[in-house]
Amino acid sequence: MSVSNYLLSLKRKYEYLNYLIQDELSRPLPDSLRLFSLKLKRLRLKEKIYSLG
Repeated sequence: MSVSNYLLSLKRKYEYLNYLIQDELSRPLPDSLRLFSLKLKRLRLKEKIYSLG
């Protein structure tokens, strides 16, 4: 897999995590533990994307 394909797949995962976070926030009672976990994953992905890009 080339670096550009890998970077594209990471960006897709990042967008999906954004979607999951927004979905959780739209609930009447968001699960704070789930939100924390999703945001942490998103942050790690963002760091990886910036280190490659």
